[in-house]
Amino acid sequence: MGSIAELLDRLHGRSVYLDSNVLICFLDRNPDYFALSAAIIEAIESGSIAGYTGDAVVAEILVKPYRTGNIELVSGIKAFFQTEQFLTICHHDADTFDLAAQLRAKYNQKFIDALHYATAIRSGCHAIITNDNGIRTSDHLEVISLSTHRAKTRLP
Repeated sequence: MGSIAELLDRLHGRSVYLDSNVLICFLDRNPDYFALSAAIIEAIESGSIAGYTGDAVVAEILVKPYRTGNIELVSGIKAFFQTEQFLTICHHDADTFDLAAQLRAKYNQKFIDALHYATAIRSGCHAIITNDNGIRTSDHLEVISLSTHRAKTRLP
């Protein structure tokens, strides 16, 4: 289990894809993962790491605020993703969907996980940061789990 500083040093100058659960932990200030997700967000904001995510992530994050009718939160989340020079939001084109289908067939992933993985690959990312055990490292992409680094970054 490495520290967040070691992880950020290792990712310095690289491109990473953020899965929805990483961003949800940050936006919801999840007590178990907020410090870690905030450090990753800060590294992206500072330009130390190039951050990517996909349209599907944005949609996943908007489900709960829409469900609860919290339109103010919907607006805040949309504004968060529109911050300039922050995250690159990748669109899911036909080739990405085709790669997702291939990955789902090969690795038996849930389709949404395969779509995130495919989007990360097609965006040229070196790693995907997630807290989803269904997404695993392969020859194509390193998968970094929040839970692996959580113990050293818990909030007091």
